Amino acid sequence: MKKIIIKVLAALLIVTPINIEVQALIGKEQYEVESTENVQEIMETLCSDKCRGRVVATDENLRAAQYIENYFTSIGLDIFDGDSFYNETGLRYRGKENFAINNVVGVIKGTEGENAVFLTAHFDHIVGQNGQKLMGAIDNASGISVILQTARKLSAKAKEKPLKDDIVIVAYNAEETGLNGSNEFMKKYNKKYNKCYNINIDCVGVKDCMELAMGNNDAKSEGLYSAMRKIFNEEEVPYNDNVYATKNGVIRGTSDHQIFRMYGYPSLVIGDDNIIDIVHTDNDNLDNVDYSDLEKLSEVIYKFISENRYDMNEIKTGN
Repeated sequence: MKKIIIKVLAALLIVTPINIEVQALIGKEQYEVESTENVQEIMETLCSDKCRGRVVATDENLRAAQYIENYFTSIGLDIFDGDSFYNETGLRYRGKENFAINNVVGVIKGTEGENAVFLTAHFDHIVGQNGQKLMGAIDNASGISVILQTARKLSAKAKEKPLKDDIVIVAYNAEETGLNGSNEFMKKYNKKYNKCYNINIDCVGVKDCMELAMGNNDAKSEGLYSAMRKIFNEEEVPYNDNVYATKNGVIRGTSDHQIFRMYGYPSLVIGDDNIIDIVHTDNDNLDNVDYSDLEKLSEVIYKFISENRYDMNEIKTGN
């Protein structure tokens, strides 16, 4: 989650043309899920000493990207564009120009491929107020664990019976510096599909958090929110009408779903309510994660996408 603070981290970023080859829920009775082993492994890896912090233009950030790339390979995703899952943004960090700031993008190709579902989450994090490496479990290793687990299920299903639309899985970088990774991505690909929508996951799985914040403040996205609320009701996933990242009725943060809205596409952000006092602190650690919530959310999103619960025909904006 990108907190809205009067401090422009994005000013540290410069845009440089580059050409690089890269190698390389909650607060109630615990959900009954088949297994939390996969989401727990993802969380523990991204929060380990090797990846802890995941600050843009650091070795930890690069290792996290490499882990996600390897995961995409292991579950059989196709490369979205170019010859690598690394999708360059063209951004550089001042003083660390040798670090490429890449998103990690894979696709499950549909039989038609004219429309797409974008399932997204950011993997970068920040340093603490005293310069310490924060774990960033909730923000946003949790979101990455959900989209990777969902992608694994969708990929397996598509091998048995291909889906109609492309499913694009995007692990964004540089969200914390001002939604830079998603902004650069959509600049390049906003006209790739006739119609698309976005499900963005940011800050989920907090222990003892009662509900997801599912309030909507974007008219073009109401149909998408309505469809997601319906399946949440069916699956008994608790939510409320608060807008994401609000405290006392005031919006205190945002996330990458906003970039899709800039281009007129429906987008939905799924995040826990009352997270403002947890994220970007030492309390954002694995001790405060409920893995069953993450697995349950993955199961529900898998069902939502695989069963085409949101009709693309409702989307009025096309390219």
